[in-house]
Amino acid sequence: MPSDLESTIRFLEETNDPATAFFTYTVDPSGESGLIKANKQGLRLYAAEILRKAQQLEDTEEEKPEEPIDFAPLQWMFSETGYDLISGVLPQYQTRQEILATQFFSRRPARPRRHKQPVFLFILMCITGALIMLVTLKAFPNLRLWVNIR
Repeated sequence: MPSDLESTIRFLEETNDPATAFFTYTVDPSGESGLIKANKQGLRLYAAEILRKAQQLEDTEEEKPEEPIDFAPLQWMFSETGYDLISGVLPQYQTRQEILATQFFSRRPARPRRHKQPVFLFILMCITGALIMLVTLKAFPNLRLWVNIR
């Protein structure tokens, strides 16, 4: 497998020119989701970088280092945000189930939310309305039309 991986990485790097490649991270117009903005050469070179990190992870699996494997500065990778959104790979050596079990279920479970009483909200709205009416009558004394009706 490592020889296949190395030949794939070498093929991707040899067939794509870094001078024409473009790759960056951005967000969609709503600002809710992250996007990759790239041409095909940039995507292929980024795939080669990811495969190279997978190979490094495979090579150091016996030592299991905890420090990130950083990406080298690349001329075809740009940052629209002013900083690198993804600067490297943090190695994980467990399966997805093991990782999720240790990260997400170690926290205490969320308590169910109590529903607010509708009576309390109704009383609060009545008090707010009465206060607004009193402030309005003090600010505009001519609004008491029912007093001047004959």
